[in-house]
Amino acid sequence: MTDKNKLKSKIAGKGFTIKFLAQMLDASEATLSQKINNKVKFSTEDIKDISKILELTADEIRDIFLN
Repeated sequence: MTDKNKLKSKIAGKGFTIKFLAQMLDASEATLSQKINNKVKFSTEDIKDISKILELTADEIRDIFLN
């Protein structure tokens, strides 16, 4: 289950919005929002892409996505 608060904090910490992150991922804002809110699971590829964009450490990836 994704820790949505930590993920949202990382997004905001980079100065991004969910809409901007969705555009960078070539996804709709609605789809990304569903994934952040645990309605739909993130794919492994999603996690890799988000991790690169947000420059997440291995510990942060575990804390956010593998909790």
